[in-house]
Amino acid sequence: MIHMVNRESWSFYVSHFSAIRLSHYLDECGGDRAQAGRLYEWNVAVSAAIWESFAYLEVAFRNALNNRLQDIHDEKGRTGHWFFDEACELGRDPTDAHRHRYPFRDVWVAQRHVVGNGKALTVDQILSELPFGFWHQMVSKRQLFLWPDLARAFPGTSNRAQETVSEPVGRLRVLRNRIGHHHRIWSSDIVARYADIQTVAGYLDADLREWIHIRSRVIGLLA
Repeated sequence: MIHMVNRESWSFYVSHFSAIRLSHYLDECGGDRAQAGRLYEWNVAVSAAIWESFAYLEVAFRNALNNRLQDIHDEKGRTGHWFFDEACELGRDPTDAHRHRYPFRDVWVAQRHVVGNGKALTVDQILSELPFGFWHQMVSKRQLFLWPDLARAFPGTSNRAQETVSEPVGRLRVLRNRIGHHHRIWSSDIVARYADIQTVAGYLDADLREWIHIRSRVIGLLA
């Protein structure tokens, strides 16, 4: 339950969350501090709810892409795992690690994180360290050569156009970053972004879409 904040407690908000940050909330609420405080708390609550739904989607999304990319790798008769980029298609520089280009550079950084954390350099460990931006690149125009083979990772799409997947994923990447940096999201189209979560989940599996929706707190908070 979101608690009321009165004028006397506004100094608490300013002290901990800064006047600059709160100014956006005050402007939105016409200078009403009580309403601005409620909006601030609601923004945190709905951000957390979206993060929950997105957490399910992100893991499913990367697993689906990983599986399909490995299938493509195997079909080409290559050995090992696809993201080690032995064919140097994703930006690996075999002569100088510091010259790796994206998206392979993300793999290289992920490997360093795994080693730095004292863990075994396994495929699963590297997979868990790769950022969402890496997976967005896999379906972006920058890696268009992977399409349409990669389209088979999304059996729920109505067409095989690359932008059908990349556009909602790109919007979700922006929202994810805003939430990760604790920015306000009430100024975003939250309904549309939640719809993007549902859409991409449905591209992967209609049952996944329903599973996420049943567990989501987003709709209740929007109400």
